[in-house]
Amino acid sequence: MELVKLTIDGQEIQVPAGTTVLDAAETIGVHIPRLCYDPSLSSVGACRICVVEIDGIRNLPASCVTTVTPGMVVRTSTPAVIEARKTNLELLIANHPLDCLTCEKLGDCRLAEYCYLYGIKGSPFLGDKHSYPLEDNNPFIVRDLNKCIICGKCIRACAEITGKSILDFAYRGFNTKVTPFGDISYAESDCIFCGNCVSVCPVGALTEKQMWGKGRRFELKKVRTTCTFCGAGCNFNLNVKDGKVVGVTSDPDSPVNGRALCIRGRFATRDFIHGDQRLKMPLIRKEGKLVPASWDEALDLVAERFKEIREVHGADSLAVVSSARCTNEENYLLQKFARAVLGTNNVDYYARTCHAARGCEDSTCEQIALEFNHITLLRCQNNTQGASDMGALAGSLPGYQRVSDQGARSKFESAWGVSLPGVSGLTIQEMFAKAKDGALRAMFILSDDPVNDDLGSELVRSGLDKLEFLVVQDLFLSETTEYADVVLPAASFAETDGTFTNTRRRVQRVRKAIDPLAGKANWQVISDLSARLGYPMNYLNPEQIYAEMTSLAPLFSGFTYAKMEAQGLQWP
Repeated sequence: MELVKLTIDGQEIQVPAGTTVLDAAETIGVHIPRLCYDPSLSSVGACRICVVEIDGIRNLPASCVTTVTPGMVVRTSTPAVIEARKTNLELLIANHPLDCLTCEKLGDCRLAEYCYLYGIKGSPFLGDKHSYPLEDNNPFIVRDLNKCIICGKCIRACAEITGKSILDFAYRGFNTKVTPFGDISYAESDCIFCGNCVSVCPVGALTEKQMWGKGRRFELKKVRTTCTFCGAGCNFNLNVKDGKVVGVTSDPDSPVNGRALCIRGRFATRDFIHGDQRLKMPLIRKEGKLVPASWDEALDLVAERFKEIREVHGADSLAVVSSARCTNEENYLLQKFARAVLGTNNVDYYARTCHAARGCEDSTCEQIALEFNHITLLRCQNNTQGASDMGALAGSLPGYQRVSDQGARSKFESAWGVSLPGVSGLTIQEMFAKAKDGALRAMFILSDDPVNDDLGSELVRSGLDKLEFLVVQDLFLSETTEYADVVLPAASFAETDGTFTNTRRRVQRVRKAIDPLAGKANWQVISDLSARLGYPMNYLNPEQIYAEMTSLAPLFSGFTYAKMEAQGLQWP
C-alpha cells in the first residue's frame, strides 16, 4: 500500500494514497466540522464548513473532497478558516428557523452544534425566508423544508443506500429545494419509507414521526442492539425514555448495516415492543376460558402437570418447541430444559423446516433480497442460525454434537449432572403426528405460532387438540394459544441481554433496553420452571448461560460477550 507523508497542524503523518484531508485529520484526532459529508456516502463538498488552508493553494478547499499529496501542509483552524466557517454558518441560518427550543432534533443537530462552537447567535444577512408547510401526511417521516440546508445527504442516501433515487434538487437559487420528482410529498411518491434519508439528515428537516413529542434527543438513552425482524442481523439504537422504547435510530458503527435500515426495523420495532395486545401476565384456562393468574400459580401448575404426565407416560411423552425469534441463550436453556430436566430429546423449532440452518436453504422458502446494494440470503426468522447452533434440534446438542455420540453426550452429562438420552427425539412434524396419535401428551412452545406456520394446519390443529396439556409462552395471544392450558407472557428482545446469530454466522450482542413488561425475562421463566421440577438453574444473567454453552461446544470456544462487544464474532 502506497503511503503519503503530509503535515496537518504541525504534525507529520503518513496515510494511504487516496485519503482525503478530512479523513487524514481524523486519524490524529483533529475534528473538522462537516454538514454534507458522511463516510457512507459519496462526497460532494457542498456545505463548505470543512474548509482548510493548504500551502500552495490559493483558496480554501473543502477537506472532504481534497485528496492528500506528498509534502502537503494543512492548517485546520487558522483565522481565515475560522472566519470562512463562521460566514458559511451565518449564511445558513439566514434562512433557517431559530426555533431550537422546540425542535425535535435539539441535542442532535450539527448546525446548532457548530453555531455554538463558533459563537454564531444570529445572521447579518437579512432577506426573504421560506415558509413551507410542514409535511406530515405519512405515518413515518416528518419533513420540514424550512430547516433544510440543501446538503444533499438525503438525496445520496436514497440513491446510494436504498437504490431508489426518489429525491433530487428542484428549482434554482434561493428557491432550490430537495423533493421527489414533480415536487410532490413523500406520501405521493414511490418512497418506501426506509428512513435512511432521516438517518443522515444533520438538522431537523427530516425526523421520525413516531418520536415526535416523546423526548428531545439529549433526553433519550441509546441502547445498541440487534434487530429481530430477519436474518440480516442489522444493528440499531433503541431510544429509551422513562422505561419505554420511543423509537429506533441508526448506529453508523454497525458492522453489518452501517446507518442503513429497512422500514420494519426502523419504524415497526417500537410498536411491537409496546403493542396494545402484549401479554403482561400469565393466563390459565379455567372452565374453557383463559383467565389471569400469578407467575407462581401458573408455573406451579405447569410443573405439576409435566411431572404427572412424565411419571405416567414417560419422558418422551413430552416435547419442547424452541424459537428462532429468541436469543441464543434462551434457545440453549430451553434445549437444556428438555434434555436435562424433562429427560427427552424431543426438541425442535419451526424455522428449521423452512430453512436449513448451516447455509443450505430450502428452495421452496428462500427469499433473495437486494439489500443495501448487495445480494443477501434472508431467512424468515432472525435467529434461525442461532437456534440450530444452540442445539434446538432433535438429534444434536449445542455446536452440532450428535446426541448419539457417547463422547459428546458424556461431556454434557458431566457438566449438567444428569444422564442424557442417546436417541434422537421427535422433529417438529413428528411431534404433531405423535400428538394426534396420542403418543405425545404435553408440549411447551416458546414464541411461535405453529397453527399459522407452514406445517400443515390440519395436522397441527389435530395434534394440539389431542394434547393433554399445552403451554405457550409468547408476546401476544395467537391461534396456537387458543389450544393452550397455560399461556405465559414472553419478553421481547428489548427486555433481555443475549446474542443473535445472523445468516452469515456473525454472533452479535442483544442488549437490554427496558425491564421485562411482564416482570420476567424468558431465561428466568425457564429457570424458575426448571427449579420447580427439581433441577435448579442458578444463572445470574445471560452471559453466564452463554459462557456455559461455549465451554461445551468447541465450535464457539473463545467466544465471549467482551470479544463480540463492538463487531460481533463470526464462526467458520
